[in-house]
Amino acid sequence: LGDEVEVTLISDDNFLLSTPMLAEVAAGYLDPRHIVTPLRDLCPHAHVIQGRVESIDVDAVSVTVDGPLGAGRRTISGDVLVIALGAVPADFGIDGVAEHALDFKTIGDALAIRNRVLAALEGSAVSDDPRLTRTVVVGAGYLGAELAAALSDFVHEAAETYFGASVRPEVILVDAVDRVTPALSERLSDAAAAQLEERKVEMRLGTKVASVDTDGLTFEDGERIDAATVVWAAGVRPNPLIETLGLPTDRGRLVTDGRMRASETVYALGDVAAVPDGSGSVSPPTAQFAVRQARYLGTNLPRMLAGETVSRFRYSTLGELVSLGHHNAVGRILGLPVSGLPAWFLWRSYYLLQVPSLFRKARIAVDWTLDVVFPPDIAWIPASSKQLHD
Repeated sequence: LGDEVEVTLISDDNFLLSTPMLAEVAAGYLDPRHIVTPLRDLCPHAHVIQGRVESIDVDAVSVTVDGPLGAGRRTISGDVLVIALGAVPADFGIDGVAEHALDFKTIGDALAIRNRVLAALEGSAVSDDPRLTRTVVVGAGYLGAELAAALSDFVHEAAETYFGASVRPEVILVDAVDRVTPALSERLSDAAAAQLEERKVEMRLGTKVASVDTDGLTFEDGERIDAATVVWAAGVRPNPLIETLGLPTDRGRLVTDGRMRASETVYALGDVAAVPDGSGSVSPPTAQFAVRQARYLGTNLPRMLAGETVSRFRYSTLGELVSLGHHNAVGRILGLPVSGLPAWFLWRSYYLLQVPSLFRKARIAVDWTLDVVFPPDIAWIPASSKQLHD
């Protein structure tokens, strides 16, 4: 939007997170600071307010925000609302998920997972309990598969380098679906499964989780896995604030027209919006579509506010890639299947280019280079150590 309109940007965090690289933070291959970019750098023309959105009044075109550190509540009004609240983890009503499983959505979640896994390795130095070094990742989609692969690489290398041959880490990938990365073709899904097996990831597919507790999880058929760490990467749902707006929704997402308008004064994009893709379908809630929607609205919103007619949003996917540990990935680009080292190179190249600043691109490239040369870093960050003994 630049300086064409007066923009107030409200966000829980004061940074933009490069989400596709979260698994590499959890596995210690990237410094967490290198995949976050301050909003004030990204949006120099905007008035940035960090705080939690408490409520949205679409009739008054206003937002009530609770500021950090006791800064108090304030109500901010404007001529137009652009809603891009994103998604939150979905537990599907399964007992114990909220209390005992670790989410995998934010930079804090990635650090909590890393700390828990490292604490388990440290505990294995004084205990022979196999539960300690058993990690279960629930969710065999892109996010869960990437995390399981990265964690398996990390814990096996760390155990071999620092903890001795007596420690046997296990990473188990669990889902009710019958194959990993089910959004990909069966051929590519099989390739992903083969890569995960090579990374020593055990897969337990086709069985639903019934409950999660402090000692692991139980399946609906009564089978149980005892594990010190359960990570929930089984799906997300649109931010529940959307259902309070009084506007039409479709499975929790705001219904918009082809120009992302949900009402006369409300526009929406990303995970919270059911935006037509221009070819008869609704845009999926993925980053690839959200980025294009944001560019479309950034370019066209000032013109629409001025009363001009603009073309409808139209986009079709260029492809999908899933990183599966060191030097491995699978996916399709422009309809062509890719796997192995070429796919991994494409994954890293593409997402490195998507990182907003040259400064952070350089730091990520250095992290990746050092990871090739040096053993894994097994220090955790004490600030999130409260997660260790939940």
